Amino acid sequence: MRGIDTKEKPASQRLQSASAETERAQWTRNMAFYWETSVFLVEDELFRAPRYQFINHSDTFKAMFTLPQAENTNVEGSSDDNPIRLQGISKLDFERLLQYMYPTYDITDNKSPWSRFSRSSRNIPPVLTRPLEDWISILKLSTIWFMTDIRNQVIPRIIERHLQIDVIERITLGRKYDLPALVTSGVTSLVNQDGGVSEDQAEALGWDTTLRIQWIRDKLLTDRLGRSYAFGESQVRSIAENIFQGEWSFSKLPKRNSISGSSEFTTGRQRAWN
Repeated sequence: MRGIDTKEKPASQRLQSASAETERAQWTRNMAFYWETSVFLVEDELFRAPRYQFINHSDTFKAMFTLPQAENTNVEGSSDDNPIRLQGISKLDFERLLQYMYPTYDITDNKSPWSRFSRSSRNIPPVLTRPLEDWISILKLSTIWFMTDIRNQVIPRIIERHLQIDVIERITLGRKYDLPALVTSGVTSLVNQDGGVSEDQAEALGWDTTLRIQWIRDKLLTDRLGRSYAFGESQVRSIAENIFQGEWSFSKLPKRNSISGSSEFTTGRQRAWN
């Protein structure tokens, strides 16, 4: 067996070591570009992402990442063996949120939409030209995690393309994620739909909601006196406020919160529905 080397290091080597430690003690971490990362487990897939956007945009994650940690502990999220487990979250939704928070692009590619020297429509960052499905994924998670700033950026992207969303999904999404304008849009489409709400739609909505929509339709048809035109959102909302009493989507809100307005709800808070 080899014995333990008990010889002292030469003085010159000790001085070099001390000098290196002194120099290292003077180094500082750049405030903008020294990123700590965490590992997340979503469904059966691991993600490693910088923490800073989570901390900046979500008090939930800020509290998690800034809690004092005991020394020499295996902190949750520090490795693949001990990830932060995000239960009930779709890995596709999470990936889309990460793509939004941490966009990647080739800065040397002059054809890239990110290039400052590119022309006209190519000057729009790709983060703003995402498919509608991406925006819906980002809406879901930004609402759940109270990422209010991100939610507020996403809402106009969804509202401007609301007619691309299935009418039932408009109502469902609007109710679940605090977007009354989507609920109003969906109900208005059903009120104007030839023959009213279909059987399949009624099954998806529930009979209570279906009957209320039919009451709105009957009321408007009666008032129209045989004239042929589509009912607008303001007409539907004026009647729905009474028929959907207690449902926040049809409470008396500023006109700017309609589809034609310039903004939507910014709180990001979930509400109870009857």
